[in-house]
Amino acid sequence: MKTYQHYTVEDFLTDNWFLAWVKHNQPEARQFWEEWQQQNPQQRDTLLLAKDMAEALRNRPHALSVEQELLEVERIVKLTRHVASPSRWVVLKSSLHQYHWLAAALVALFVGAGWWFVASQKSGSSVAQLNQPFSPDNSSSERWVNQVNGTSQPVRLSLPDGSQMTLMPHSQASYPKAFDADKREIYLKGDALFSVVHEGKRPFLVYSGTLVTRVLGTQFRVQARPGDARMMVSVISGKVSVMDQKDWISFRKSLSVSKAGVVLTANQQVVYNASENSYQKELVPKPLLIPSSENSESFSFEDTPAPTVFERLKKAYGVEIIYDASALQHCTLTASLAGVSLFDQLQLLCASIGASYEVIDTRIIISSKGCS
Repeated sequence: MKTYQHYTVEDFLTDNWFLAWVKHNQPEARQFWEEWQQQNPQQRDTLLLAKDMAEALRNRPHALSVEQELLEVERIVKLTRHVASPSRWVVLKSSLHQYHWLAAALVALFVGAGWWFVASQKSGSSVAQLNQPFSPDNSSSERWVNQVNGTSQPVRLSLPDGSQMTLMPHSQASYPKAFDADKREIYLKGDALFSVVHEGKRPFLVYSGTLVTRVLGTQFRVQARPGDARMMVSVISGKVSVMDQKDWISFRKSLSVSKAGVVLTANQQVVYNASENSYQKELVPKPLLIPSSENSESFSFEDTPAPTVFERLKKAYGVEIIYDASALQHCTLTASLAGVSLFDQLQLLCASIGASYEVIDTRIIISSKGCS
């Protein structure tokens, strides 16, 4: 029996005993690999990565030639590891004609139907499959890139303008190889986190379901799973506008759409119900500190007036906190709240001054009778 101690991901993907586990779930193979993981912890990550890839690729919806399959495996390995590496398949491809069992094993692994992960820069139909009004037409499809994450882990990708996209598991995104001079467009099915490079007047547009999210430069997340009427956009920093695609069409034509969609700032999110065309704007469940070179809040307070504490929290998280300054003028706080979440900070603060708070939409309302 092989030791497998020096196997790479590619080696596992072409091993019969490994395929007997991940493809056929044979009891003996399953027991062997479970025990092998425990005995070889240094190789466990490599083995599980190969297993994850195999499970994602074995249900390919379209049969490919062996060489195409090998190229896809190579692309996946590079994307999943996020490193550039010389091809190991060149040597392997040259020996395929001598090892027919190897080609058969690869075909058996990759043919079927289901999720897959591939960076495709040639498909004319892959982008059209998004079924969105603004999908590129067939005549321009060759300039588009299709990314599909069929693994169980997020994958971070660089976009043509230098922006970053973290594509979540079982999600798909399409975008041009080079963005247009007047706009940057992404078509998303699923869940992705974006960190967008600021470019003045060239907006960054994410089409997801029936929603359009428009930004100039920010960090935000879009969650729009196929078949789900509810979609969510949340903002980490900066500002975005979110509207229905019909409103976006009107906006592009007239540039004067009143009360269309919503505008979100840091730590705000909107839940859009496509069936009702309704928007529910609210704070994110766990607000984060706004990334800023000027934001060096220590959350250390010593006999600090309560209004000053609330103002520092507002600045640190970019949220609206409403309170009666006159009622709180004699209330002070001495505490260190570093490393404590916003809502826990509010709970501790309110408990110390005999106040309470509630969240209404995107605002935090403080109620207090004051301090004597």
